[in-house]
Parts: sequence; structure tokens; C-alpha cells
Amino acid sequence: MKYVLGIDVGGTKIAAGLVDKNYGVRRVYELSTSQSDLLKQIIKLIGSYKDFDAIGLAMPGVVRPNGFVNKLPNLKNFMATNLKKFLEVQFKVPVHVMNDAKAFALAEATIGVGKLYPTVVGVILGTGIGTGLVKHKKVYVGKNPVAGEIGHTVIAPNLTLEQLMHKTRQFKSDQQAGEIVTRLFSMIIPAAHPDIIIFGGGRTHYRGINQIIKQSLYLAYPKDNKTVVRVSKLKHAGIIGAALPLLRR
Repeated sequence: MKYVLGIDVGGTKIAAGLVDKNYGVRRVYELSTSQSDLLKQIIKLIGSYKDFDAIGLAMPGVVRPNGFVNKLPNLKNFMATNLKKFLEVQFKVPVHVMNDAKAFALAEATIGVGKLYPTVVGVILGTGIGTGLVKHKKVYVGKNPVAGEIGHTVIAPNLTLEQLMHKTRQFKSDQQAGEIVTRLFSMIIPAAHPDIIIFGGGRTHYRGINQIIKQSLYLAYPKDNKTVVRVSKLKHAGIIGAALPLLRR
């Protein structure tokens, strides 16, 4: 397989690029996510590329193993669709669909800062919040497609962590950022006991985020000196992660 077209769909931005077997990415293209007709936008984006052998798609919502995407938390107009079947009919190539946070975690665990660690949790702090769990370079899925995705945790009546993040849109203070990250650590560490937790997404550009993450870990677990925490430095992690399951075939 020469190239896989990797597409990373976020609530605000879509990024796409051709990924080769050495995880190099070329012809990267970014655009604002359509709030009215995402499927049409994805089809048009794929049609603008040539010379790919497969399509890897990362979506910010619940993705079933067969490629069916039921709903997207930050895109209310999206219609439930089996994207794998739909895109395979449209473009006559193999298609793999997965959750975007799981794609991010897989890329970090394979070639990013988590590549030397057996258990990796990736956290996307973006329009919403997403997490993915990777053990020994394999995404943990479980019997439920949302396994490992902390963002779906209910933190108050009719309020998930994902919805809380979406309401705030951006961190307005160090305190607000710290409260959310501390809450994340209090959920992730006892549930997964990861060797490393890696943060990515647009909100990691918030000033002082590295120090906030370190302080939040201490507040959540003052005696924890084993869990490594890092902010991602891997370019195009979502694109690479979306393509990885197909490159491994």
C-alpha cells in the first residue's frame, strides 16, 4: 500500500493528508468543519486527492467497529451513517473509521512520545474532550465502542465532561483549565493506570498548559511519581492515527 488518505475530523477543523508506510505525511490540507453538511464536505475533500489506496477516517463521536457513526457531540446536524460502507461504495477503496481521540492515542503510542511505554492514554483538549487507551500498540475497544473515552462520563445531572468542555469553548483562566485537567487525572489514573498520559488538541496551546498539567497531576494524586505526563509534539497525529490501522494490514 503506497498511500493512505488520513482524515482527522474535529468539531472546529478537519485535517487531511497522504500517509506513507514510514508514517510520512504529504499534501496536508486543513479546513473549517462544516456545521450544516459534513458528509458532503468529506466527499468533496476526498475527491480533491489522488493516488491513495485506502481511506482512514477519525471522527469525534461514538464509532462502532463496523464503521457506523451514530452522532457527533459537537455537530448536531450530522445524520447517523455507516461511513465505512458509504465511502467504500463512493471511492472503491478500503475504508477504516475510528474515534479521533483513539486515533490520536494510537499515533502517539506508535511513533510519538508514548512509543516506549506499554500503556498509553491520549487526551484531546479541543472543541470538546476525548480520550483513547492504547495497550501494547493496540487500541482498547471493549464490548462497548465508548470504552476508554472518559469524555462521556456524567459529572452532573444531564452533563458529561464532553458537554462541559463544549460549553466553555476555550479556557478562560488557569483555574478553569486546572479544574478540568485535575478532574481528568482523577478519572484516568484509577481506571487505566497508564504509564503515560499525552495531551493534544487546540487547547494545549493555552499559555502555561505544561505547568497546569503538572500541578493538576499533583492535586489529583500528590504521591504519584510514576505516571508520566506530556503535551504532544507529534505533527499530524490525528491524520497518522486515522491511517495506521490500514497501513498495518
